[in-house]
Amino acid sequence: PKAWIQMKTLFHSKLNKLNRRFYEVFGDLESQAEFLKLIVFIQSAIVILLLVGAYFLAEKPPLVIRVSELGESKIFENTKTETDPADPELIFFARTFVKRFSELNAYTLSRDFEEAFRLMTRRCQERVEEEYIRSGLLSKVKAAGLNTRIEIREERIEKNTPEFVVLSLTGVRTITSYTNSKYKDSSFVKWDIVLKKYPRSVKVPSGLLVDNSREILLNKLEENK
Repeated sequence: PKAWIQMKTLFHSKLNKLNRRFYEVFGDLESQAEFLKLIVFIQSAIVILLLVGAYFLAEKPPLVIRVSELGESKIFENTKTETDPADPELIFFARTFVKRFSELNAYTLSRDFEEAFRLMTRRCQERVEEEYIRSGLLSKVKAAGLNTRIEIREERIEKNTPEFVVLSLTGVRTITSYTNSKYKDSSFVKWDIVLKKYPRSVKVPSGLLVDNSREILLNKLEENK
């Protein structure tokens, strides 16, 4: 009737204002679906941007401020250079690794090797697993009740590049046994260590990992087996 004709005319007038030439029965549903698609697309883009930002934030090196002996903070001009490990840090890291890795003690063997593993690259870990663990060497050390003491006599940085550091340490290694008080083996030994540099992070706070190590027997000092 008249009211229906007026409502229809009003509806068509609104369509004409929107430049629509036709009316779709399910147009509202399609419009809602398109709107939801747009919302999902925008939210997906936001999530991707947040993930990218979180990744770059995680890769960002931690803030390091060095303070002088007088308590004055030093302004960094070259962040890469300033955050590189200094020579005393390199030597301390190498000494720590040798102590953890080569001072074999039957009672603390598992703990020491676990700590030494955290100081190695994956490539170095695989080599150590093959030579020390799968070969049964560590089991023999436990069975014999061996105890090793290392006295570092000299440290030297052979080469220092932006990617790697090569160091050599020499000292006296003395092996005794908890089960045999007469057993003693003392030698003068050299350790060649290659350190790989990494950005400082929670997992690698020192910015260094051992990529390769070699132990060289230089001279027998005392042997009583």
